[in-house]
Amino acid sequence: MLEFCLVTFDIDEIREASALFPVNCYADNPSVAAKDLAGGRTTFLSRSREIRAAIGDEVPFYLEVLGDTSGEMVEDARRIVREIPGNTLVKIPACPEGYKAIPELKNLGIRASCTAVFDVNQALLAAAAGAVCVAVYVSRLDKRGGDGIGVVRAIRQAFDKHGIDCMVCAASLKTPGDVERALMAGAQNVTVDLAMLKSMACQERGVRNA
Repeated sequence: MLEFCLVTFDIDEIREASALFPVNCYADNPSVAAKDLAGGRTTFLSRSREIRAAIGDEVPFYLEVLGDTSGEMVEDARRIVREIPGNTLVKIPACPEGYKAIPELKNLGIRASCTAVFDVNQALLAAAAGAVCVAVYVSRLDKRGGDGIGVVRAIRQAFDKHGIDCMVCAASLKTPGDVERALMAGAQNVTVDLAMLKSMACQERGVRNA
């Protein structure tokens, strides 16, 4: 199933996007969460509970751990799923400590998405460790002189070739064209914000409410 994953911690944006568009997945990003929570008394977990109440228990909700070691990541993940029940997944960074944490979480019944993936090797390691999703940071790769969409395509091809049941997410997308190219490359999950959704829906051709 294709997932349009809204990345925001602004509850009003979530309500507006959910009312207008077929958003079927939500996620945090530490920098986005910090911006949306700045200046208020709302904490990461309390806002996450508020979002879960707004979107319902069945909708996928990806929340990122903050620990540096595998033990800290596991502890963060356990707290997240305890505090935010329902269809909640945890985001684990693509690094040696992350690869150690992912199978531990799987044994605990906690599903992990491996985030900040930059090449096929990292994606294959994450999938072998037990991740249910790998997230490629497309624009960050492009800024480093790489080919973010090409990496998405190569990972999808590698997973298909080896019969690996792991979702490929294209994250850090900047334009509607990026979303289109990521989906054509085989991404099953694309991260968007409200402005992106509006831009995707209102291209110049056929605009009704410009």
